[in-house]
Amino acid sequence: MKRLLFVFVFALVVLVITQAHATTIRPMTIEQMTQAASNVVEARALNSWSAWNAQHTLIYTYTRVQVVNTLKGSAESYMLLKQIGGSAEGYSQHVSGVRYLAAGEDAVLFLYQNKSEPGTHVVVGLMQGQFRASRTKSGQVLVSNGVPGAEAVQYGSRQVTVYQGSAMTLKELETRVRRTLQ
Repeated sequence: MKRLLFVFVFALVVLVITQAHATTIRPMTIEQMTQAASNVVEARALNSWSAWNAQHTLIYTYTRVQVVNTLKGSAESYMLLKQIGGSAEGYSQHVSGVRYLAAGEDAVLFLYQNKSEPGTHVVVGLMQGQFRASRTKSGQVLVSNGVPGAEAVQYGSRQVTVYQGSAMTLKELETRVRRTLQ
């Protein structure tokens, strides 16, 4: 009996440890994210900071972005992005897969308004609606929402796989968003 209890507890601990380093999401297409978003913008991160919520139970990272181009919605020149996790008052909370934008970084963001904190916006699909932009030597802009530490589960299945995200040119992404809005 003690041996069976030990095996059960050991298996439970292994399960908790392995799951503690991954975030499981249900993958969304560009078209689904476009429909779910109130705003789709191309933006540049200006600055970030982290703070506790009012209950002092969760830390959030806030990033102020400058909107460069609006693909959906009526975005203002500047928007405030709110993401779970960060560091505040000597404590850190990490959510695997969530990426914070660094000052000067460009991204395409699929956002919806945060009803619990007016004036802030949240990324659609946890991290899926955040496409980091990079420029190739030839000047082509590539975007990707792939992140380490995230797992994907398909609807109607229990199969879990590594979340690869989507990589494409900025022009391809813009075309898919515009086509969805037609």
